Amino acid sequence: MTNPLVGITAWRRHLDTFLGNESLETLSSFYPDAVIAAGMTPIIYPNSQDPDEAERLVALVDGVIISGGDDVDPGTYGAENTDSKGTSSRVDRFEVALVEAARRQDKPLLAICRGLQLLNVALGGTIAQEVTREGTAHEPIPPDADPVEVNQRRHSVHFESDSLIASVYGAGELKVNTLHHQGVDRLAPGLLVEGKADDGLVEAARCDGDWWALGVQWHPERSDEDQRNPLFEAFRRAIEAR
Repeated sequence: MTNPLVGITAWRRHLDTFLGNESLETLSSFYPDAVIAAGMTPIIYPNSQDPDEAERLVALVDGVIISGGDDVDPGTYGAENTDSKGTSSRVDRFEVALVEAARRQDKPLLAICRGLQLLNVALGGTIAQEVTREGTAHEPIPPDADPVEVNQRRHSVHFESDSLIASVYGAGELKVNTLHHQGVDRLAPGLLVEGKADDGLVEAARCDGDWWALGVQWHPERSDEDQRNPLFEAFRRAIEAR
């Protein structure tokens, strides 16, 4: 049996190369490494494509991962921009189309960090544009913070007792990395809360009903194998069950 094929959204960024500052479609190697370790085969979706391509692109794969990246454009959920950075309504339209196509085709979907926010917006929710506060689970990240130290920041997520995420980890709580400054505000109709941080921010949610769609606010692909593997393996099992 061949490994399930998984489409992962990239992140368009302007970076310096030997040819100068270029616009590049990027994806941290943590994502494909996690997918491969869980027995799946990754392919990358450049995320500035025409939304009309989403249906065909989803049809080519067995599951979809909406990865992290820049903030969702507040205009996408009908709000003014107060604290969002690096936004692109074009990217949002393509990724929303991917979510809608995955739902129509009943393809399992795993949404990570921005991915959870995008999933929430695609289904009718809104985003809190700044969630970091001194003395909370989400301390502000200094602009000059060391990247290694940032990835070592942790906060607790408490899972709902009957949640999918609790069954994935066999636990009611998890210490996760803290790499975001936005989060779910109004939860979309059809999404169920799976876990929250101590400050009340939704950190995990899933789609109610038969479609397997799960989003987490942290970055499991950047975690150790004990935290990374259970989630990606659960995603693979959902694909195989379909």
